[in-house]
Amino acid sequence: MKKTITTMSALLLLSATLAACNTDTTEPATTTAADEKPQTEQTEANTELNTEQTTEPTTEQANKTNEPAQTTEEPTEQAATLTYSSLGKTVSDTVTTSTSKEMNYTIAHFDNFTLQAEEPGVDQLIFNNDDQLSMQINVITKEDVTFDDVKASAAETMAVISADITELDFASVLEQRTDIINLAGYETVLEETDKVVKIVFERDNMFVTLTIYDTAADLQDAFLQMGLTIQ
Repeated sequence: MKKTITTMSALLLLSATLAACNTDTTEPATTTAADEKPQTEQTEANTELNTEQTTEPTTEQANKTNEPAQTTEEPTEQAATLTYSSLGKTVSDTVTTSTSKEMNYTIAHFDNFTLQAEEPGVDQLIFNNDDQLSMQINVITKEDVTFDDVKASAAETMAVISADITELDFASVLEQRTDIINLAGYETVLEETDKVVKIVFERDNMFVTLTIYDTAADLQDAFLQMGLTIQ
C-alpha cells in the first residue's frame, strides 16, 4: 500500500512538471493579413514611384531624340559684282572696294585694276595687264560750282584734245541708276583705235569727272561701270 502511494505521488509530480513545461513554451507569432496589407501597399507605392521616375526621363529623352537637330548657319555674304559690255560680249565679275588716299571717296573695281594717286586732286585707276588702259578720277564737293560748270569744263578740255568730239547719250543709264542725278560725256577717237572719253556725273554730295583712255581692248564700259560706283 505504501509502495502504491509512493508510485502515485511520483506520477502526480511528473504530470505537474510536464504541465509547467507546456505552459512556458512560446508559440511563434502568427502574421495576419491585416499586418501584411500596409507592407504590401507601401511596396506597391515604392514600385510605382520608381516606375514614374524611370519612365519620365526616358520619355523626355525619346522626344529630344526624335526632334530634328537645331543648327545655326551664318548667312553667306555674296560678293558684289558689276556687269559691263566689251567686244560685243556681256561680262560679269566680282569687285572689291578701295578708298582714295587723296580724296574722300570709295570706288568698287575689278580685281585686275588698281587705284592710285596720280597728283593732288587726281587719282588713277589702272588696268594691271596694260597700264595704257586707265581712268583719271577727279572728285569735287558741291560748293561754288554747278553741274553745268563741270560739264562745260569737260567739253573745253576735250576740244583741246581734238576738234572732232561726240557727245554721248546716257539717258538709259540715268533711268537705271537713280542714285545719279546728272550724267554727261564726250568722246573722241585718236589714231583709229585710241579713244579718249570724258564723263561727268553728279551725286547728292559731289561732282565726279572721269577721263578714260581706251584702245581696241574696249574697256570703256568697264571703266564707266566702276566709275559710277564712286561715292
